[in-house]
Amino acid sequence: MSIFDVTNDSVFAATLYQSGQIEDIAKRVLNKGLQSFVDNNYADAVTAFKQSAALAPNTSTGINALDYLARAYLGQGDTEAAIKAYKQVLRVAPTRDDLHSALGNLYYSEERFAEATASYELAVRANPSAVNRYSLGQGYLAEGRFSDAEAQFNLVRRFSPSEPHGDFGLGQVYAKQGRYDEALNALQRATSIQADYWNAYAEMGYVLADQGEIEKAESMVDFLSTRDETLSSTLDAYVYDKSPPQMTSTSSGGFANMFLDILGPKTSVSILGENLANAGGQQTLSIVFQFSKAMDPDSIENVMNWSIQREPSTRTSAGYNFGSPVPSTEVALPNTPLAVYYDSTYMTATVLFKVQQNDTADGTIDPSHIQFTFKGTDAVGQSMDPNADQYSGFSGFA
Repeated sequence: MSIFDVTNDSVFAATLYQSGQIEDIAKRVLNKGLQSFVDNNYADAVTAFKQSAALAPNTSTGINALDYLARAYLGQGDTEAAIKAYKQVLRVAPTRDDLHSALGNLYYSEERFAEATASYELAVRANPSAVNRYSLGQGYLAEGRFSDAEAQFNLVRRFSPSEPHGDFGLGQVYAKQGRYDEALNALQRATSIQADYWNAYAEMGYVLADQGEIEKAESMVDFLSTRDETLSSTLDAYVYDKSPPQMTSTSSGGFANMFLDILGPKTSVSILGENLANAGGQQTLSIVFQFSKAMDPDSIENVMNWSIQREPSTRTSAGYNFGSPVPSTEVALPNTPLAVYYDSTYMTATVLFKVQQNDTADGTIDPSHIQFTFKGTDAVGQSMDPNADQYSGFSGFA
């Protein structure tokens, strides 16, 4: 029989047979790639997935091959190649919401939030499920589009009332907006739905820290420590950063004579240093302050952030000279230090200041009621705790 005698039907049947045979080959190559992928042999997996996709480009086999090709590239740490693979497969399967979501997650991990949101929007268009809407809400949240995020999380909550994710997302939105009470209420609703939703507890800790409720935030760190160590550790670091720094103790040392702040009223200035034995003599004294956390060196060494003054009368202290009239022999200290040196290793500040003897060499002072105050910031910009930014030898830290 001549080839010209072959009918159209027989040609079509032969084509079907051939295409079916090719797809079978594509499937076998795909399975080979999957085995390499499972074995973490990503280079061989990439080769196999490319071959499978090329053999059956518009079939489910080809689509799956491109999906796994993206994952294999991620295994190699090649993010851009993975993105290209997802874009390629989505041209073939534009209604696959899972692939749009996977690409969105990849963009999100790279902090390319606008592109992530665009992918999540396409996922929702293909399948407006609660899961896809939650991802879209997270994309909007990362972009700072709080109203859009809130709308999506409310839909998640309505579509999946027995799941905690809608309330969790709302808690995150409210926290970003400074609506802390609403945030805590939403997060508590999430934990009432799922008692072991540890992420919601961690988010509560962040909100409490942002509110300045440091002790409550630290309690949440302790609560999570036996439940999710990673969440606990991350929250602990955040709470530490949010904690206002404190002046916690004083010590000897420094670059000059130590200021004897244990001495009381009418102390002879001359005993503070040998240079003060003579009329008009000057002596540089030092006092070393320990801080509770790492401080900003520029802030702490700026003498204008410090003040030195006589302690005023308060409920806990009668003040300088215990409230008695200050004698005419009393010397005055400068209002600001001569210099301040910060030791970042030990988180200490050495404050240097000068004392000058009077013209009759009989000067007096009340060292225990000299008040040192620091109003600067720590290494992350937190202002001092107002309950621990002042010190005097008599009253301690306040």
